Amino acid sequence: MAVPAGGQVRIDWEAVERAPEFQELVRRRRRFVAPATAFFLVWYLGFIVLAGYAPGFMGESIYEGFTVGYLIALTQFVMVWWLAAWYIRRSDRELDPLRAAAAAQAQRDVDRQRADHAARFSAGEEAGR
Repeated sequence: MAVPAGGQVRIDWEAVERAPEFQELVRRRRRFVAPATAFFLVWYLGFIVLAGYAPGFMGESIYEGFTVGYLIALTQFVMVWWLAAWYIRRSDRELDPLRAAAAAQAQRDVDRQRADHAARFSAGEEAGR
């Protein structure tokens, strides 16, 4: 996954992207993020639609001037914090180990390229003696 360039090793990011460890990381992250984003958008747009098309419902008082609209608006904040906490928990338990595995695989490939480069350099020096 690394390409030697003038004695230095550069990471081949396209090869990293093709690695099964990285593919699994992307797949699992997407399986969480896509539905969570859809849920957030439906919740938020539902609030906007209700505010625009059901002002009577949104203006109903629940308790001393606290309306349904205020309640739903405040749940937006709660929902965002809840989704963020859920993502952090999922990331800590599931995504971080996958990220570490993908990074370790990329590092092994870089180390292998460095060893190959060093071996070729040493063989070239010995041939020149």
